[in-house]
Amino acid sequence: MQHLARRNLIIDALKISEAKYRSLFDSMDQGILYMDAQGIVTSVNQAAEQLLGLHRDIIIGCKFVDACSKVIKEDGSIFPYEQQPSMLALRTGKPVEDVVMGLFNTEKQSYIWVVAHSVPQFRIGEQQAYQALMTLTDITSQKLVEVKHSLALAIVDNIGEGIFVTDKDKKIISVNSAFTTITGFTQLDVFGKSAGFLQSEKNSPKIDDVLSNSNEDIGGWQGEIWCRHKYSGDFPSWTTANEIKDLNGTITHYVYVFMDITLLKKAQDRLDFLAYHDPLTKLPNRLLVIDRINHALQNAQREGSQIAVLFLDLDRFKIINDVYGHSVGDSLLKEVAKRIKNLIRKEDTISRYAGDEFIVLMENIPDTRNPAQLAQKLIETTNRPVYIRGHQLQIAISVGISLFPQDGRDTDTLIKNADAAMYRAKKEGRNNYQYYCPDLTAEASAKMAMERALRQSIDRDDLILHYQPQVCLKTGKLVGVESLVRWKHPTMGLILPLQFIPLAEENGFIVALGEWVLQNACKQMRQWLDEGMQVNKMAVNVSVVQFQRSDYVATIRHALHSNGLLPFYLGLEITGSSLMDNSEQTIKAINQLVALGIDVTIDDFGAGCFSLHNLKRVRVTKLKIDSSYVFNVLSNSDDEDITRSVIALAHSLHLKVIAEGIESEAQQKLLIDLGCDEGQGYLYSSPALPASDIFRQLMV
Repeated sequence: MQHLARRNLIIDALKISEAKYRSLFDSMDQGILYMDAQGIVTSVNQAAEQLLGLHRDIIIGCKFVDACSKVIKEDGSIFPYEQQPSMLALRTGKPVEDVVMGLFNTEKQSYIWVVAHSVPQFRIGEQQAYQALMTLTDITSQKLVEVKHSLALAIVDNIGEGIFVTDKDKKIISVNSAFTTITGFTQLDVFGKSAGFLQSEKNSPKIDDVLSNSNEDIGGWQGEIWCRHKYSGDFPSWTTANEIKDLNGTITHYVYVFMDITLLKKAQDRLDFLAYHDPLTKLPNRLLVIDRINHALQNAQREGSQIAVLFLDLDRFKIINDVYGHSVGDSLLKEVAKRIKNLIRKEDTISRYAGDEFIVLMENIPDTRNPAQLAQKLIETTNRPVYIRGHQLQIAISVGISLFPQDGRDTDTLIKNADAAMYRAKKEGRNNYQYYCPDLTAEASAKMAMERALRQSIDRDDLILHYQPQVCLKTGKLVGVESLVRWKHPTMGLILPLQFIPLAEENGFIVALGEWVLQNACKQMRQWLDEGMQVNKMAVNVSVVQFQRSDYVATIRHALHSNGLLPFYLGLEITGSSLMDNSEQTIKAINQLVALGIDVTIDDFGAGCFSLHNLKRVRVTKLKIDSSYVFNVLSNSDDEDITRSVIALAHSLHLKVIAEGIESEAQQKLLIDLGCDEGQGYLYSSPALPASDIFRQLMV
C-alpha cells in the first residue's frame, strides 16, 4: 500500500515537473523544435508555431523540411535539406550555430528571417545522436533594416548623380561611382581633401561657403557650381548641399549631390538662341530686332543722334517658292541673308523679320544719305545671280527707309513707315529704294484696305467677266473669245485687271481668283453652246503660279467635266515670261493640257523674256503678238520687222499667230499682208458682257 502511494506521489511530481517544463518551453521567445534522428519533429513550442505560421499538430510528426517546405539562404537560393542546421548536427554530431535562414510563414504568406542554432543530444554510452534541439531567433526586423541599408547603398552607388560625403570639417570621406564617372577622380584621389578641391577657377559660388551662406532654417543649398574634371577641363554642375545632424542637433557630416549639366546648358543656350534668332538664316528675329531698335532709340534720344530702319522685301519671291519649291526658296533666303550681312557695319543689325522680309537697323548715322548708299549696295548685291541646285535664279529687292527722329519716335512707327516706303518702292517698279514721306501712310492703308476687299471679292460676288472677240483676219468671222476679269469694287467702281492682278499675285490670292475665272468662263461657254451660238473657243488667262500647282491639270479637267465641255472648247493664255526659268513643272503641265486637246497660247510674245529653246519643249498652238508692236506697226519699221519675224517664226513651227490691240483697218490690212492669222482689239469690239449682240454679229 505504501509502495502504491509512493508511486502516485512520484507520478504527481513528474506531472508537476512536466507542466512547469511545458510552461517554460512555451513561454520562451525563441522558437524551439526537437527532431529525432530522422529529422521528424517531436516537439515544438508556441514561438516556433508563430514563426512557421502552422499549428503544432501539423508540425509534429513531419520532417522539418515538409512542415516548412520553403527554406532559403540569404542570397535567395533554396537551402538544401541535408545542409540545414538540424540535419547537419545529427549527421556530424556537432553543434551548428548562427545559420541565417529564411522560413516561409504560411499564415502571413511571407518570409521571416531567423538565426538557427542546432545541438545534437546523445544517450549515455551512445555515439549517435538520437535527437537534435534547434532554436530559431527572429531577426526579420534587423534583416529588413540591413536590406534597406544595402538597397540604399546600391542606389547611391548606381544613381546617375555624383555624391560625396564630408565630415564636419568638410573633408571628403566617401564618394559614389557616379562621382568618379563625372569627375574622373577616384575615392583615393579625393579622400581627406577639402570639398573645395573640386572647385573650378571659373566664377561661381564656392563649395566650401554655400552652406555657410544658406538659410539656417533650411540647412541646405542648391545652385550652379563650376567643377573641374581630372582630365578634360571644367564643367557646370547643379549641386545640392545638405547638413547631417545628430540627435543633439550637432553637425556631423555634409552631403553633396551634383550632376553635370553641360548638355542641359547647351540645350538652354540653343533654346535662348532660337527664341531670338531665325532658325533658317541664324539672323536676329522680329523679337530681337524690336528690342535692339528700342535700345537704339534710347541711346539716340540721350545722345541726340539719328538712326535708320531699312525694310527689305524680296520681289516676286513667292513665285520662286512656287516654281522651285520651298527648299530652294530657303536656300535663296540664306544666300540673301549672307550677302546683306556682309555689307552692313558691325554696329548695325540685320534681321529676318518675317518670310522674305528683312530689317536693317543703322545706329548713329552721320548723314541721312548713308541709308540710301547702303540700300543701293543691297540692291546691287542682291541682283547678282544665285545658283542653287542647278538653277540660276535672279532676285531683286525693294527697300523702304525711315529715319529717327523725323519719321517716328518709337519702334512701331519707324517699322510701319519703313514698310510703307518699301511698298512705294514696289509701286515704282521694284528693285529700288524709297524714303518715307507722310503721304505713304495713307497710301499703305489704302493698299491694305484694297487687299482685304480683294480677298472678299469672290464671297461678295464682286467679280465679273467681260469677253473680247477674237476673229479670223481673212474672213472677219468669230473664232473665239478671251475672258477678262473685272472687279466691281464697293466704293471705287469697276477696276481693270492691271490694277489688282499684280496685288493678287503678290499676296497669293491669284490661285483662288484664277479658279473662279476658269469655272465661270466654262460655265458661260456652256450657256452659249446651249443657246446655239458657235463661239468655238473660250480663252482664259493663266498665271504661272497656277501652272506650278501640281493639281492644276486636275483643276482644268474638273472645270471641263462639271460644265460638260470637251477640251477643244478651252484655250489657255500664258505669258512668255512665265517660261523664262525653264520650269519643268510648267512645261510638263502645258504638254499634258495640249495632249488633252486644249489650245495653249504664249501671250504678249516679244514683250517679255522668253527662251526660244522652250518653243521646242512646249507643245503650244499659238503665239499672241504683244499690242505694243501692233500699235506702232504702221509707223515704226522696227516694230513691223519684229512682227513679220514673229509671224514667220510661228509659221515655221506650225503655230498660228494672233495679234492683239488692233484698232484700225490699216493695221488689220498690214497684218493680213504679213500673214497674221487672227486678230483681237477695239476694231472688232471692246470687252463686252455675254449678252452683247457683238458675238452674234461676228458669227454671221
